Amino acid sequence: MTANRLGFLLGTQPDVRHDAKRAFEFASVNGFHHIELLMDHPKYYFLSYAEILELKGSYDLEVLIHAPATFINFLSISKSVRKASYCELERVLNLAERCDAKLVTVHLGWNPGFITAKGFVFQPELYEKHNYKVITEEFYVFAKNYGELISIENTISGTSVEKALEFLIENTEVSLTFDAGHNNIRKNEIFLKNFDRVRNVHLHDNDGSRDTHSTLGTGTVDFSFLRSYKGYATLEVREEKAIIESRNWLFKFLQ
Repeated sequence: MTANRLGFLLGTQPDVRHDAKRAFEFASVNGFHHIELLMDHPKYYFLSYAEILELKGSYDLEVLIHAPATFINFLSISKSVRKASYCELERVLNLAERCDAKLVTVHLGWNPGFITAKGFVFQPELYEKHNYKVITEEFYVFAKNYGELISIENTISGTSVEKALEFLIENTEVSLTFDAGHNNIRKNEIFLKNFDRVRNVHLHDNDGSRDTHSTLGTGTVDFSFLRSYKGYATLEVREEKAIIESRNWLFKFLQ
């Protein structure tokens, strides 16, 4: 079996040690359909649209983009941080449009817990109303302007976040990125319920307790949904050997 005979479009995020040219070359030589550029990485964050277009043409690969997740937070209690986060995401979306990237995966953000003398304390009730408000008001207005180019990933849960996601799905054209590894740790029923909106899936493995981004086939993630999936699927193990082993395991699994 080869990548172009799967029912979905198989790509990969780069090995974190690769520069852009090596990342595109590796993906092309190993038969992948697309590459997903992780914008948290300084080797990809500073790429211009012209550089990406040249690499796409040279290696005949489609491009997806993963927006920064470590320094943008649309759920921050700080209005100025949220404003800066939208500026960053808008920059990435404009880059995506100019280099014809097919979608931009976005993390909504996170809420902090606190280290105490008795250990780590997280109080989700502190953020419930806030999360719903900023997603359904601020993010909603932003998402309407970009439609399905924005693809929200299953990263944070909670009653208010799930209700807010339902609101976005009902009232905008946003896409979804389904992370199979995250789902193995914490099910997100909104993503499962609206799987027809999923345009990209992230593939990595774990044992159900921690998000380890392990090689496919070494943990407990159920990848059987891929047998009927149509869309982009992206390996998210970020290391050469694990990428190849995951690809090969997937081919055997889907025979």
